[in-house]
Amino acid sequence: MADAQHDAPSSVPAGRSRVWNYHPALPIRMSPVFDLPPKPKAALAWLAGTWLKVTPPVSHMVFAVVAFLAFWPALPQMQSLSWTWMAQIFAINFAATVILAGALHLYLFVYAGQQMRLKFDVRPMEKSPRFTFSHQTWDNIFWSLVSGVPIWSAWMILYFWVAANGWVSTQGAILDAPVWFVLFFFVIRFWQSFHFYWIHRLIHIPWLFKNVHHLHHRNVSVGPWSGLAMHPAEHLLYYSGILIHFVLPSHPIHVIFHMFALNLGAIYSHSGFEKLLVRNRDAIKAGSFHHQLHHKYFECNYGSEEIPMDRWFGSFHDGTEAATAQVRARKKQRAARAER
Repeated sequence: MADAQHDAPSSVPAGRSRVWNYHPALPIRMSPVFDLPPKPKAALAWLAGTWLKVTPPVSHMVFAVVAFLAFWPALPQMQSLSWTWMAQIFAINFAATVILAGALHLYLFVYAGQQMRLKFDVRPMEKSPRFTFSHQTWDNIFWSLVSGVPIWSAWMILYFWVAANGWVSTQGAILDAPVWFVLFFFVIRFWQSFHFYWIHRLIHIPWLFKNVHHLHHRNVSVGPWSGLAMHPAEHLLYYSGILIHFVLPSHPIHVIFHMFALNLGAIYSHSGFEKLLVRNRDAIKAGSFHHQLHHKYFECNYGSEEIPMDRWFGSFHDGTEAATAQVRARKKQRAARAER
């Protein structure tokens, strides 16, 4: 719906932040699914907002079903390693990345389809020597396609080769275990959040940050191609969430959905805009202000909203100025300890 909330305010009323061009209502909230005492009504509303509306996870599901039914190699074909089916998986992943990231970048940044409406950071994409090719967009495209897509594809090729040979437990026909088939999508979402938090905390260890994760954090004001602009070592860790499928019985759609959620989800969450607007109406939730705060302040919001890991471990930034002060105080304390 087109209204004043889609435009940056000219003044800064209570509950607004001077730092951002746009931000959602503050303080931002985490998923209530794990709240204690339990809040069933709020938890169900949160889950319904994820799965019963046009959202990135629903789009990942559509991508996964279409890819599996129309383009994916047959499981028996993948029993032996062959360039034919491996290249097929790579081509599907490459095309999905280029189509989504390319379309969002063109719409939001090249043609400015919604100008600055719902854009978090006022700054544009940069041209700077700190980026590969001295250009943020070309840097992000390079690392996404030259490192991200091949490593993403390699993890998927490994899984499907192992699964095709019966070396891990898999789910055959959907009707063999329909309840598990449905519930596992929820498990995947929460596992993805849990896994991301811990590998993200790991690569913020100073040595790993300096030598690996800094490449991603060169992006302070982000765009669709920024989500997958990572060092190859970070890509290896990021996509290692697929290991859950080596343990729990999975249908191919589960695996494709999970890996698309990691890849295409990063494209959405780094779009830099809260939502996409079509004819001035909300079309789909896109960017994550929770993660945008991480790109600005670094030492906060390591996870995602699905599991409140940041709240549990004291790294949550809720978007308020008080939270910013707390993050800066923690950074000063760490710097002081490092100098001792």
